[in-house]
Amino acid sequence: MSELLTWAAARAADADIPEHVLRTALVIMCDDLAAMVVAHTEDEVRAVTAQAGGGAPESTVVGAPGQRSDRRSAALANAVAANWTELDGGYRPATCHGSLYSLPAALAEVEATGGTLGDLLRAHVLGYEVVTRVARAYRPPVPLALHPHATLSPIGAAAALAAARRLDADTFATAVLGAASMSLTGPFSHATSGATIRNAWAGAGAQLGFVAVDVAAAGLTASPTVLDEVFASTVVTPGELTAGLGERWGVEDGYQKPYACCQYLHASVEAAAALIASIPDVDAIASVDVRTHPLGAALTEADPATTLAGRFSLPHAVSTVLHHRTTDAAVFSGAHLHDGATASLRGRVRIEPWTDTPPAPHDRPSTVRVTLHDGSVLEETVLSAAGGPDRPLSRPELLAKYETLTGELRPGFADRVRDLTDPRGPLDLEAPLRDVLDRLLGDNR
Repeated sequence: MSELLTWAAARAADADIPEHVLRTALVIMCDDLAAMVVAHTEDEVRAVTAQAGGGAPESTVVGAPGQRSDRRSAALANAVAANWTELDGGYRPATCHGSLYSLPAALAEVEATGGTLGDLLRAHVLGYEVVTRVARAYRPPVPLALHPHATLSPIGAAAALAAARRLDADTFATAVLGAASMSLTGPFSHATSGATIRNAWAGAGAQLGFVAVDVAAAGLTASPTVLDEVFASTVVTPGELTAGLGERWGVEDGYQKPYACCQYLHASVEAAAALIASIPDVDAIASVDVRTHPLGAALTEADPATTLAGRFSLPHAVSTVLHHRTTDAAVFSGAHLHDGATASLRGRVRIEPWTDTPPAPHDRPSTVRVTLHDGSVLEETVLSAAGGPDRPLSRPELLAKYETLTGELRPGFADRVRDLTDPRGPLDLEAPLRDVLDRLLGDNR
């Protein structure tokens, strides 16, 4: 671990990160900002954002036009919003949302200190790199008992903050290891049961990242063996911490979500959507059989109580797509959670684990088989869902996603993202981050 953290501290100090990596991180930032914006259609998210008011006006609170607050409060509110609708990006080689853990803290810190877009992107990239390598090196057994939003978020936040502050190598390492010792114990069952406190774990992790960095600068120490102790029940592959450092960056293996549910369900959602045109209506369906990878097959809740539970329910995700005949984000919202036809179909979904899954990137496959009352059988297999590095969403698809998600709440956001992320244009790393956020979010300050 020390080699990884020394390398990250050096990259923060000399700003030696390739431009194509920074451009990738910029797209991830915009994707997560869109997720933060659309989350403010939900009452709980608006309430959390309102609680962020009142602090020193250091950092943008994404969901409140014209509002800034102290950096810790802004990071908390933005992290809660980012993962509320399950539309924030993730990391394909391991169970980890690198950006959710690193971006809210980095955004808040860099804006509060008058930093630039380049400062933000470099901190984001390095926080992402550190936490995703930890996720690859310390893999929890399946089915998951603890949720990575709790266990990994302090690490990603601390690494991003240490990079933003350009801490020396020893203090950088102390901050990240100290943050690891503060990892939260968040049961994965909270997601499947719909306990929405789960959506606050990354926000709490962001705040713990600030604590870890501040106390490291004050001289508090951390154990160099903390990862082995905190993640004692995981499958440990220490070589993942340093293999190929600087050759392929973590952000290059991220994914953007086209569907507003847990990524473990995306292959099933995509397979179900491919069958819609051949199904007259939901009443024609006698049964649905889904064979999918173990992570997806474990999400069996047939009567989800909250939208979070619905987004982690294989029966609900497949049934709502078959019923509403679309994969639009709106069908995964609370307005459709208790729809009678969807609920009825959920009871006819049978799940079988796909135990002999192929190697990555086809390690999260799904086959959906729909049997109709007339005896006909329809079947579709998706080996790897859209959005990952092997099947990335195109630039037009991403911009269309942002327009759909933000068009009402932040008119013009998608157009501004189009200009900011234009691969043919210059990347202005010296632009003040505050100005960039104001333009993107359309604030009238």
